[in-house]
Amino acid sequence: MKAKNKKYTSKKCTQLIETAKDLFFKHGVKRITIGEICNESNVSKVTFYQYFSNKDELVRHIRNQLIEDGFSKFDEINELDIGFPEKVELITQWRINFFANLKSEFIEDILSVEDTIEEMKSRYLKNIEAAQTKGEVRTDLSPELIWLVTEKLNELVRDGSWKEIFSDYSEFQKQLRKMYFYGLLDYVQKP
Repeated sequence: MKAKNKKYTSKKCTQLIETAKDLFFKHGVKRITIGEICNESNVSKVTFYQYFSNKDELVRHIRNQLIEDGFSKFDEINELDIGFPEKVELITQWRINFFANLKSEFIEDILSVEDTIEEMKSRYLKNIEAAQTKGEVRTDLSPELIWLVTEKLNELVRDGSWKEIFSDYSEFQKQLRKMYFYGLLDYVQKP
């Protein structure tokens, strides 16, 4: 995990960041102005510009912070001494709770994953390989294929097509996990 930049730890900067996150989470990035962030956080525009050169720099800082927090949570759960299905459940529950607080505009504006794909893939593959070593995931399946299928399923989340079937993201995730891990058949096949 990266060391915290002292620039971003002052009380006023923290106020700006937290206020911006609240506003962005509720309304998306495009609809919020620097003036609104400053007014809501009781910080002057002069102070804003001491920390950030523009709104885009603030957005990148928040985005990077969210990504770093997500990877930290993934690593924390992965280190727990529990089985793979329980880890998947905890990671999924964390994601559901995280995304429940965000408007879709915010997700579209800020949380594109293109530049974090390689890091996500690396961590995911290590997790699958460890689960295969423990006998928790089938060893006759390629971890890269599992990653590919997972990425394609994540496209359902990103493109919003799941909303055509489900009104509740949590229910969508629950059913998706069941289908992904247990398949379509109503019995367990013996090897």
